[in-house]
Amino acid sequence: MSASRTQQLADEARHLLRGNPLMASTVSLQRVATRNLLKRRFQYGCTLAAGSKLTNCSAGVEALSRHFPGLADGGYTRLLELPPAAAEPVSADPYRSSVLAAWMGGLAWSLEWQAGGPDAQIVSGYLQSDLIASDLELERQPARRLSCGIGLALIESPARSRVMQALLSQCMPSYRGSDYPITDGAELDRIADHLESAFALIAKLDVYGYQRLIAGLHTLHVGVRREPPCSLSSSNELPGSAIIVLSRERLRDGDHAATAAQLLHQAGHVLLGFYTTSAAASLPGEFQYVSPYKEDLQTLESILHVTYTIPWECAFRMACLSTETDPERRTWKMAFIIAYAARQVPLIDIARKGIERLGGDVLLDLPDIAAIPSWSSRILFLVGQLLAEEPIAHRQAHLAERQRVLDRQAWDIGQMLLRGKEPIDPRMGRREIDDTGDNVSLWYDGKFHVIAKAADHAMGKDYACYAETICGTAPSEMEAM
Repeated sequence: MSASRTQQLADEARHLLRGNPLMASTVSLQRVATRNLLKRRFQYGCTLAAGSKLTNCSAGVEALSRHFPGLADGGYTRLLELPPAAAEPVSADPYRSSVLAAWMGGLAWSLEWQAGGPDAQIVSGYLQSDLIASDLELERQPARRLSCGIGLALIESPARSRVMQALLSQCMPSYRGSDYPITDGAELDRIADHLESAFALIAKLDVYGYQRLIAGLHTLHVGVRREPPCSLSSSNELPGSAIIVLSRERLRDGDHAATAAQLLHQAGHVLLGFYTTSAAASLPGEFQYVSPYKEDLQTLESILHVTYTIPWECAFRMACLSTETDPERRTWKMAFIIAYAARQVPLIDIARKGIERLGGDVLLDLPDIAAIPSWSSRILFLVGQLLAEEPIAHRQAHLAERQRVLDRQAWDIGQMLLRGKEPIDPRMGRREIDDTGDNVSLWYDGKFHVIAKAADHAMGKDYACYAETICGTAPSEMEAM
């Protein structure tokens, strides 16, 4: 592909990034942040109030409450009287502290898990002021701080409490695996330098994404692993923070564009979660949708997360193509973007249909999410233009893979139907289960399928072979797809 065409597509991708539907209004973002603060304040207040009623726990509850404006000095017993509050910057907002979220979550669990009533001795284990202070010190005085203000804390720090370690383990279950070496000072310096370059690239190519990152994150829990792929994770249970474990290969090769794209992917999860948890009317929680990325039925919110974050990542990777000077690496990156986007083909229509089914109250409360499918569809259309620039052999392989995605989607839907489920997918047409109950015939995306009930999934969702066909090798990033 010519340099001018590469630049043209990169410019179009940057234009789409500026149209990110959840960043259209700073007023909306401030309203969402304030709503989250108020919800979490009420949740924390109820937990503290319950704990204060237990013998020998009131002093610990008072100490913990002092971290939260309005809840101290018994404020948690007067929740309905608390004045309105506005969200503070993320670095100063105790309701977006991952440490305090971990300890408050543990306290809530200790109060709820026993059928016979909470045990004061167990509850008091989550009221240890010295350990909470130690965890907060790691969060507020990180090992390194990036120029944008985000702190870097070592994921394997031995100074962390077991409560905080448990939360990190929950958000990234494999982070304590044997392939994670202990990060030394020199390696932490390399991580910091790598992330500085990644953030600088985001600031250059996606200014709104950059602003969202630094407004929504105060801490990155970082580490290294010996082998690819890199691992990134975020969670509503880890407010204001994310986990990023970089491979030594990534640090050696300096692929700042890939790291930047993955950071924005996680920012997308954080931002969408921020919107949905702030809403007065919740999204429906029924598991009614089949995702090409998962092995079981998903909720609409799960579908929206994938429909939002992966196109955002793909658009940013396209915007970076013009910065890649090595023709071979640029060719591989083009193929990766097309491959990564392939599974979005059925998802965008599913997301659109799911949004259409929402009640008016939900859409009035969350108007910005209604634009996600159309924005993602425009990104997928741009990826289609990238596909048109591929050599014919690669183009045929990509198109065959897209068909495989659709065939696999039909197969998954068939398995759900044979098990008595009723998945929703606008590409699904007429279907009929035979008299034995072991076979279903259905139309999907204009193609007729006859599907037999299987004990397990015979058609895997591993895309390494496909990547090898396109790229000549199975690239490390594809393993994480």
